[in-house]
Amino acid sequence: MKHKSQIITGLSFLLAAIFLIGLGWFAARETGETAAREIDQNLNHRITLYKDFLQRELNQVDYIAAILAQNPQLIAALQPNGAPSYVDVANNLLKTANQKLETATVFLMDRNGRTVAASNFDQEHSFVGKNYSFRPYFKDALEKGTGRFLAVGITSYQLGYYVAHAIKNGGETVGVIVIKIDLRHIQQFTKDMDGDYFIADGRNIIFLSSNKTFELKSLSTISANDRRYISRTRQYPIHKIETLENHVSDTKYGSLNTYRINYNEYFVKKVSLDELNWTVWLFSPTAPIQNQALSSAIGITLIGLMVMIAFYLLYKRRKDSERFQTIVDNLPSGVTFFDNNLQMLICNEMVKKVLDFPDTLFHGGLPSLRTLLHFNAQRGEYGENNPDLVIAEQIEKAKKRIDHVFERKRPDGTILEIRGVWVDQGLITTYTDITDRKKAEEEAMRTSGYLRALLHNMDQGVTVTDENLNIVFWNNAFFDLLKLPDHLKKPVMKYEDLIRYNAIRGEYGPGDPEQHVKLRVQASLKFEPHKFERTRPDGHTLQVTGKPLHIDGEPFGFISTYVDITEHKRMATRLRKLANTDPLTELSNRRHFTTLLEREIKRSRRNGNPLSLLLLDLDHFKTVNDRFGHNCGDMALKAFADTSRDILRDIDVIGRLGGEEFCIFLPDTDREGAYILAERMRQGIENIDLVSEKNEPIKLTVSIGVAMLDNVMGDRIEDILQRADKALYRAKHEGRNRVC
Repeated sequence: MKHKSQIITGLSFLLAAIFLIGLGWFAARETGETAAREIDQNLNHRITLYKDFLQRELNQVDYIAAILAQNPQLIAALQPNGAPSYVDVANNLLKTANQKLETATVFLMDRNGRTVAASNFDQEHSFVGKNYSFRPYFKDALEKGTGRFLAVGITSYQLGYYVAHAIKNGGETVGVIVIKIDLRHIQQFTKDMDGDYFIADGRNIIFLSSNKTFELKSLSTISANDRRYISRTRQYPIHKIETLENHVSDTKYGSLNTYRINYNEYFVKKVSLDELNWTVWLFSPTAPIQNQALSSAIGITLIGLMVMIAFYLLYKRRKDSERFQTIVDNLPSGVTFFDNNLQMLICNEMVKKVLDFPDTLFHGGLPSLRTLLHFNAQRGEYGENNPDLVIAEQIEKAKKRIDHVFERKRPDGTILEIRGVWVDQGLITTYTDITDRKKAEEEAMRTSGYLRALLHNMDQGVTVTDENLNIVFWNNAFFDLLKLPDHLKKPVMKYEDLIRYNAIRGEYGPGDPEQHVKLRVQASLKFEPHKFERTRPDGHTLQVTGKPLHIDGEPFGFISTYVDITEHKRMATRLRKLANTDPLTELSNRRHFTTLLEREIKRSRRNGNPLSLLLLDLDHFKTVNDRFGHNCGDMALKAFADTSRDILRDIDVIGRLGGEEFCIFLPDTDREGAYILAERMRQGIENIDLVSEKNEPIKLTVSIGVAMLDNVMGDRIEDILQRADKALYRAKHEGRNRVC
């Protein structure tokens, strides 16, 4: 019978072990797959952002190169018999363009590949005089009009991306404008991106990476043709290129594969930039997920073990309920019971252990409270106080029958939590060793302090709001970015008070502050994720992102971050202005003006309001350039632009179509009003007071052609421009300096 009981017990333990192992395996798998899906979603989001950013930045540079290719000053510098001053003007123009674009170099090549002018003309390693006709971007620009090429710079040794556009004069290609982009500058965008990345070209060579050890590594064996091409074009230092070990790993997380790169496993997302023939890889290591899965497995297994132990103890309790002492002996804390005369009736073994009582103290039976107090006082448990006084004080407290709980540190450093509860029959006391718990609490407080210090020293503002819209955490950057006063700094700040303060000082614009408070509080109670930009009254722009926090699927607050993106917005504005503005006159360039005119034509068709167009041409402007020089010509064009802005209304739009030809459209203006404004323009230009560098007067006049949009006939932009051009021709034919 005893043998049978042992077999049953052994089988029970075996089944319990199998259950715990299976539970741990299941927890590890679920944790790993869940974390992998989150990483996969995060990689998808970030790689889309990176692709869009990279494509947009490079396209903007390509567009600027196309604009520079039409610049008359650069065309003049390429003339075979051009004056040296033209080259000086071109050098300064390219230097200014390079500074505004924040690119590496901008240079001008003649059709033979020799560099005529460059933004670094005044530097030691200038491109001027160098011949780069062997570069593919130059050949492609001559043959196809545009060219692009990725290479390590011969002089600068920087990884650069070259954008080239052919420069034509009278239909003939006379040279090439090239913009070199330092890809390290674009790489700044990725500094706030989690995880690693690299970009490979069409030959599977990694040319840019967040991990320097991956750069100039090949994802596959380089063919002989590719090696010849790289050597011929001097694209990369071919002798430095090594093969990077990479392949799909056997490890999977659900339906997600992993990659093995340089003997490490990663989650990988790839996206192709087809126009550039590049491939962007974003990857995140699997090691943290493996550690997380292991921790989850251990935690779940321990919980399962504790639950099984608890069931086992309950089983023992049901089996031996008549023996109270057995339960007491299995408690993790020491337990004593003293009767009303303070004589010990019950004591478990844990009391002897946590209080370090010797067995000799219990040889004569269970001792009284006075005996225990005397023993503790003699061995110094209560310090250097008089033992008799300590014993008398403790006995007196016990007689008052007051429940108590306190912590006592023993001489050996052990910390005990002592709880006493009086019942009718006497005093029940528990003694729990909380040394490890106190250390854990201190460690948790220290860790919490580190975390708070980290958050308080972040550049991003951070707040955590609970389900009652109380801001339970904020960092210093939050107060700095929003310029909040110190009197609002409280351990718990009401979200409503913060909104009301901002509304009163005008953060949300005009309107009733209480209405602002009501609307924003109602929106916040929905606990929905949000992301928006807000420009403060001081001109700084903040990007605010909020993510709800959930417990068991129910929202209990949200975390918000605040980032100052003012400089990023300013840079975007500068790029837009550079793309849309003529650099000399600061008027709209031809492309931007045409876009605005098409938009205004559509608006005029919708509302039926009149729209007039003025086409202007400065009379004998070539004579001004020939007689006084191009510097005076540029000064005349600027004076024309300034005078035009002073005369025109705010709703009127003027653009430079090219050279000395300009165009103005006048919204909500009929023919009579257009002629009146055109005549005012003619007189204003005629009255411009200009003198040359030699103090010679420069006379400016303008011929103007006027046209009206015919909505009945369904005019297109070409139609109204053609009519204005014919009117301009008549004005010139009839003697110039007139309006037709």
